[in-house]
Amino acid sequence: MDGLRWRAEQNIWGRISGALSSELRAVDADDSGNAWVVGSVDAMGEDGPDLKRFPLALRWDGRNWEIHTPFKDAWDLHTSFKDRKDHWLTDRLTDVAVDGRRAALIGLRGLESAGEISSPTLLTWNGRRFSRREYRRGGRFNAVDAGAGHIWIAGMSSSGRCTDSHPAIWHSASPGGAPTQMRLPWLGRGSLRHIWQNGPSDVWAVGETGTRWACDQDGPGGPLVLHWNGTSWKKIKLPRWKVTLQSVTAFAADDVWVAGVEYGGDDEATRVTLLRYNGRRWTRDYRGVAGGVCGDGFTITRAPAPSRLLLAGRAGCGDDEKPSLHVRR
Repeated sequence: MDGLRWRAEQNIWGRISGALSSELRAVDADDSGNAWVVGSVDAMGEDGPDLKRFPLALRWDGRNWEIHTPFKDAWDLHTSFKDRKDHWLTDRLTDVAVDGRRAALIGLRGLESAGEISSPTLLTWNGRRFSRREYRRGGRFNAVDAGAGHIWIAGMSSSGRCTDSHPAIWHSASPGGAPTQMRLPWLGRGSLRHIWQNGPSDVWAVGETGTRWACDQDGPGGPLVLHWNGTSWKKIKLPRWKVTLQSVTAFAADDVWVAGVEYGGDDEATRVTLLRYNGRRWTRDYRGVAGGVCGDGFTITRAPAPSRLLLAGRAGCGDDEKPSLHVRR
């Protein structure tokens, strides 16, 4: 988006040798010459018929896309998997946050639907190379944000069983530091889906509590909003709305926006919901989309222009699925 219109950037598909399919999950940028996209790519190796999945990261420098496959400079998916020391079976990167020349990329190592055997992973890019940290198995990193040298990660912690998964936030206050788990109010079982930071003393996170299977986030549970004021995390009370919260953005502590979906009596998603918090009370609005609400719902983010919001997601289900973008000016 150049301020006037959207355009499709150059096709990079032909540059990924041996790729059968790919999935791009998240994007972040701090100016028109510094953007990252993360996801995964599937390929079939020479030494066997099994499909393998690898983490994939793309960096935009204002002119070209650089393809990164962490921990291997020269990457060819036709390389024998037996010879690959950096082979991660069924791994993917799920979110990215840019902070100047640095970037924080989060992912999952292991089967996505099996929380008891997967491990959350953090990759940090210092402008030249990646470093990697793996965390306790059974947990999940769902979203990351960064700014002013800080890294904030939202997800869930677990001892390896879905029945004891709890909302969790990890934080690092210095560039290159290892994020550690923060102290939260008692919230019960659940998970955090998204996090947004305006600064070191104004951070917002949303998710849900009381889910049936926290590892798989098989809701809907109760909506959850947390706020960090620089000293402690506080649970922000919501009206009794049956809504699953999926994304949060904010212009200030008294101008917070949350995107989610509402559910009907049969626990089927019925409509896209926007919640706004003015520091004292919540209001809600709805966005019409053609077809049903399927998949991961909608993501909301503020744009550099004053008071502009972007709401993006997927409308319709199955063969009728299509991208949907709403702009608030």
